[in-house]
Amino acid sequence: MMIELKEYWESLTGVGKVKFVLKVILVIISILFAIFNWQTIELHLVFTKIQIPLTLLIVLCVGIGLVISSMFDYKRFKKKDKEIQQLKKELGKD
Repeated sequence: MMIELKEYWESLTGVGKVKFVLKVILVIISILFAIFNWQTIELHLVFTKIQIPLTLLIVLCVGIGLVISSMFDYKRFKKKDKEIQQLKKELGKD
């Protein structure tokens, strides 16, 4: 495992190394954020109330946002793929 990580590190460019280090720092900060904000809050829903840790609520909201944005991106990329295929067909005819 260490050999693979070392090979991976050596394969990175200077910018890639900086990005990798920043990602590791971001993960550490995220973990610390989760630990320090683990207090339970009361969430009022339409017909009920639930107790949920604040960090879990934030993660769920971010996850739901990612799913929704991915659905919109999928439609956009599907439309672009269709347009690309149409343009390729037009170029093939000429």
